[in-house]
Amino acid sequence: MTRRIVSIPLHSVKITDPFWTHMQRLIHDVVLPFQWEALNGRVEDDAPGCALQNFRIAAGLQEGRRQGVVFLDSDVYKWLEAAAYSLAIQPNAELLTKTEEAIELIGLSQQADGYINTYYTLVEPDMRFRNLTDGHELYCAGHLFEAAAAYFEATGRRAILDIASRFADYLVRYFLDDPAHAGAYPGHPEVEAALIRLYHATDNEAYLRLSAAFINARGCGRSQREAELEKEGFVKHWGDMLFKELPECYMQAHAPVREQHAALGHAVRAMYLYSAMADMAYMTDEAALREACEALFHNTVFKRMYVTGGIGSAAGGECFTSDDDLPNDTAYAETCASVGLMMFAERMWRIDKDASRYDVWETALYNTVLACLGSDGKHFFYTNPLSINPCHVRESTSLRHIETTRREWFGVACCPPNAARRLLSLGRSLYACDDDSLYLLSHIDNELTLPDGKVSLRHDGDHYTLHVNAPATLIMLRVPAGYEIDAAPHALSEGYVRIQHPGGLALYPYRLTAKVRILRARPEVAHTSGKLCVAYGQTVYCLEEADNGKKLAALALPANASFRILTKDWLPPSMRALETKGVRYSAEGRDGPYTTEPYAAIPVTLTFIPYSQWNNRGEGEMCVWVNEAASL
Repeated sequence: MTRRIVSIPLHSVKITDPFWTHMQRLIHDVVLPFQWEALNGRVEDDAPGCALQNFRIAAGLQEGRRQGVVFLDSDVYKWLEAAAYSLAIQPNAELLTKTEEAIELIGLSQQADGYINTYYTLVEPDMRFRNLTDGHELYCAGHLFEAAAAYFEATGRRAILDIASRFADYLVRYFLDDPAHAGAYPGHPEVEAALIRLYHATDNEAYLRLSAAFINARGCGRSQREAELEKEGFVKHWGDMLFKELPECYMQAHAPVREQHAALGHAVRAMYLYSAMADMAYMTDEAALREACEALFHNTVFKRMYVTGGIGSAAGGECFTSDDDLPNDTAYAETCASVGLMMFAERMWRIDKDASRYDVWETALYNTVLACLGSDGKHFFYTNPLSINPCHVRESTSLRHIETTRREWFGVACCPPNAARRLLSLGRSLYACDDDSLYLLSHIDNELTLPDGKVSLRHDGDHYTLHVNAPATLIMLRVPAGYEIDAAPHALSEGYVRIQHPGGLALYPYRLTAKVRILRARPEVAHTSGKLCVAYGQTVYCLEEADNGKKLAALALPANASFRILTKDWLPPSMRALETKGVRYSAEGRDGPYTTEPYAAIPVTLTFIPYSQWNNRGEGEMCVWVNEAASL
């Protein structure tokens, strides 16, 4: 198998950038302890409040009835994965004790044959794998496998890896070795990519074969969900939603994966499946699978992605819709979907090393994913609209999925631990190496320890210095979109600065300058017609009521605007606000809703803030896209 690109282990990379160390410390000190309390039902806004209690009941440690959604186990696994990254970065005895408690509960709930799932153990013990469409058994298994691989890598402790391996071995026996179950696949993809990761942790090639079987079965032969409906005693977990209301493409099961060319269906499911496909395409070097991944990535990014890196336009089914359908106020743009987009983009980079793949990775990270987490570490966004008026949200039935402020927790709480695991594992994505090159993929200050050397990156404003003490190698320094770079005398080629390091100790200074850009969407995107968006580097900016008053829809920005870059005491130290001149259209003195006369254009000062930081000062209006005004 082709395995040229080598990822750098998390424990080899120490992030030193002030902003990202602050974010990671917030997750270490506040988010993970808070989420532990939520998983134990000790957060008031946590309606189910029972994820760990379910494991205690399944383990026989307490009496009670299982509660919560069918896939609630996965919240524990995602928290455990995030905690593993935290322990790799910063050892913590108290956190280690909590993770070991969780692992013990998971192990005690494991059945003799290796199976683990609190719902099917406690509620429907005779219905294992009889509802793959919406039962989420394999989805939960996948998150367990990812947590196990991460925890073993972080701590060297095998207990959870052994638990996961016993479960994976059971899946191999059930789905690979028994012909009666051939052709099955999960309704919610996740286990496919997780099995590949478990393979890398254990070298058990059966896990790789099982992942390929799940990928290859999707969309082939008779509809799986129709066949499952005929099973005796079949129970739907989400009513008719997955069986009558939504088409097969909701689960990316409308066609074999090599014949899928447009991003369709549930956005999170899509990203998890496409990530596994890209993993498999890279490992096998199969042209047809690689071409399908390229088509899906192109369609996602160029036709169905918001400027913030959000994906999934419709609340109904949390789905993609059609090309160029990107409404701002009704956008679903689930945080988990953007986490999945980062996964997909990183894997696509591994296939072809196209530097622009990481532009997508950073766009999702710096905007939608970062917006999930409130500045206090205890409040979270699930959906990420690009325009919001709290009054409209309260009164409109079509906006009921929109939160006007971050919430403490959710009945379906996939996004908070997903954001935590992504932000804590950033170090795994900053570097990669192949036979003759070291790639630096994102310009976050860090220290890298290699088997035969060290690399570090520091910056002061726009001035960066790369310290290298290592054997001779070619260093490929990616140039991100939205920046200008001056790294003379080194050559710039295809999105990289190529630094030929001769060996030994050397310093490579360069200047990386973020540019303020005013963006337009394609004319086909009706929802942004006549509007402009402001970006600074790869950070998307928005207007917020706290700075600009109410009725943001009446504001307009000239395309030739120039900006002042400002420091605000409420923003993180490395983030800046942008200030410029604009206008506010006024209908003062007019009674009717429509007129043939132009409205008065009153000069005003517009203040833009990073989209990721909106709502940290309370409820209010927000918009990313602003009306275009005549040049001032």
